[in-house]
Amino acid sequence: MLALHQGLPTAGSKPANITTIERAARAAAAAGAGMITFPELFLTGYNIGRAALHDLAEAVDGPSVSAICEIARTNRIGIVFGMAERTGKQVFNTAVAIDDSGKPAGSYRKIHLFGAEEQRTFDAGGDVRVVAMCGWRVGLAICYDIEFPEMARALVKTGADLICVPTANMLPFTEVPTTLVRARALENGTSIIYANLSGSERDLVYTGMSCIVGPEGHDLARAGACGTALLCCSMPRSDVGEAPPPSTQLADLREDVLHARS
Repeated sequence: MLALHQGLPTAGSKPANITTIERAARAAAAAGAGMITFPELFLTGYNIGRAALHDLAEAVDGPSVSAICEIARTNRIGIVFGMAERTGKQVFNTAVAIDDSGKPAGSYRKIHLFGAEEQRTFDAGGDVRVVAMCGWRVGLAICYDIEFPEMARALVKTGADLICVPTANMLPFTEVPTTLVRARALENGTSIIYANLSGSERDLVYTGMSCIVGPEGHDLARAGACGTALLCCSMPRSDVGEAPPPSTQLADLREDVLHARS
């Protein structure tokens, strides 16, 4: 069983947000979930300004990640969450994956930065990342990344059988959780966990509508547009039980022809 948390973090307070992560992880584990995904930059808040994000950024082996590793270990649940990562003078918008033994499984730096503010605040990542955790091959993407068909396809071609997407999708872009996430799942024959913020943060209003979508493009669970939610559901596996048919698009894609015309 897999889970996601939808909600609004406490702006600028890593201790408060780690407490929220602990409570949600404990509840999800009690419900039988083996992994939970939290939204983009959930450790700090998303729309808190460049200066605050840079001040709160820390390394992926820093104290906040260590505290969340302990939460994962204590509750025997894998955790994926978003944070501002500092390495030297660079700051990245990063997703961190921790396995259910409390050990870091890997991290991913957002490749596609959305809008002028993100591009001013963060350095762009340069690597696609698939990590092994909780019996899955988890492809990591962050918010705007999943709006690019090439991103999901690259993750699946790298071996992902599940894509986890910490997200901070805001109005008016309601078509992203309702249309694009389902399309990415269907066209790649893979399940997607899309964990979004909800509520408002300064001048942004988030769309909520976090979802767990199966490999046939159908909602397995979906939150509303407003409010905090904890979603848990069983997830079809491509190698277990009655699996859906593989993606015909992936099998029939004529990259030789398309690339020749680019």
